[in-house]
Amino acid sequence: MNTQDTKTQILDAAIELFWTSSYHATNMNALSDAAGMNKATVYQHYRSKEAIAIAAVGRAVERTEGWVFKDSFEMFSDPLDRLQSIYQRIYESHKSLFEADGLMRGCPFVNIGVELAVSSDGVCEAVNEAFAVFERYYALIVEDLAKDGRLKHDLPAPQLASDLQDNMNATLVTSKLTKNPQVILDGADRARRYLVG
Repeated sequence: MNTQDTKTQILDAAIELFWTSSYHATNMNALSDAAGMNKATVYQHYRSKEAIAIAAVGRAVERTEGWVFKDSFEMFSDPLDRLQSIYQRIYESHKSLFEADGLMRGCPFVNIGVELAVSSDGVCEAVNEAFAVFERYYALIVEDLAKDGRLKHDLPAPQLASDLQDNMNATLVTSKLTKNPQVILDGADRARRYLVG
């Protein structure tokens, strides 16, 4: 296995463990076992668990951006269809996981960001960078709605994009707290109402 494949394997294992358990509940033994390698190999690629967490956030951005955002934009041209597809994809993944293991996981970015908010500036920066990536897609949706006259706000696109990201974050927190994937689709309806009434 080449170095990049090894790193990806470590990060994918970390994402899963941090998302299902939490950062603090995951020790390096569990992480190396989940990655299918010994701890020495893990430490050869990442100097600390915090370094793994920062890199795992970046890896999670790649996965989320591709499957949720890029694919939604490729499949649909209408901005509201794109918005719905973003929520639908997140709903389907959470619903499938919930049916498989009974866990509503919430947002992996919010989860780790909140957990390490006071102890890791690096993780917080990585999470904020993740949100900035996603907000670019929301800004495109807003701009397209403004162009065709459907947008009911005159706020700048970056502000509305930030509001949409905040809505997604709140939606995923609520779905986790209530153990209800349907809340994610309710969040899609709320986002649509916010933009176009």
